[in-house]
Amino acid sequence: MPRKKDSLKNFAKTGVTKRLGFAPLGVTSIPTQVAIGVASASYWRGMWYILDDNLFPDNPLHSAVASLGLGSFGLAFGQGAIARKAEYYARKEAAKLPFYYTPMARFVTLYCVATSCVLVWRGAWMGWDIAYEKISKESATDRGHLTKSGIGSHVLATLGLLAFGRFSSVLGPPAKVSIMKDLAFKATTWKQYSKAAKWFFK
Repeated sequence: MPRKKDSLKNFAKTGVTKRLGFAPLGVTSIPTQVAIGVASASYWRGMWYILDDNLFPDNPLHSAVASLGLGSFGLAFGQGAIARKAEYYARKEAAKLPFYYTPMARFVTLYCVATSCVLVWRGAWMGWDIAYEKISKESATDRGHLTKSGIGSHVLATLGLLAFGRFSSVLGPPAKVSIMKDLAFKATTWKQYSKAAKWFFK
């Protein structure tokens, strides 16, 4: 009988993973997943608090709108930069010319997109709080109203994501690491990185 670890490796190679959209990593990877989850949450917490203190700290509405705007711009800029580089390096490759994409350039691109994600989340989060307060005349973070506000955003978001067929987008570390690894930092050529980036952004 094959060992469980070998079975997981074999499972990951089958067409089942494509239909499911993910593959399990096994129990032994849980410490790594939790560590990545803690690090990712710390990244988000740090960026969020910096924004709280510096992006229109006295005007929640302006802060929420600015977060959404900056996040949208950052996503467009980051992914646009990748698209332009992909086209540029494709021409280089077709002409048999050497080309390089440094780890620092990859990091800056991913950092831009990651920060933009924090901005979009923060803008949406604050937007829900502001909308709830306008409708109910009560703070969304007051005891009792946390549940009401939470149910509202949770149900509407779940229905919306299911309607768009993007419910897996809610996954984040530590669960996300079992589904999508950042292959970009292991890439040695632009072709490998482009494939990783395409998977990251789809």
